[in-house]
Amino acid sequence: MKYKAGGVEALRDNRGKRKSPNEMSELEKLRAEVKILRAEKEYAEMEASFLKKLEEIERRRG
Repeated sequence: MKYKAGGVEALRDNRGKRKSPNEMSELEKLRAEVKILRAEKEYAEMEASFLKKLEEIERRRG
């Protein structure tokens, strides 16, 4: 229901304190960037794994 009402932004977890990028130290910015890059890498790996499985299933069906 939240998604239909507010889209992707409605699903964002807004608990806790967040600093804006201009309030972050250089180290905090780098750590945040590393966290984002790791999440993107994990997503890409899952997607590649899924596509391999899908191709395997399609090959078996002939």
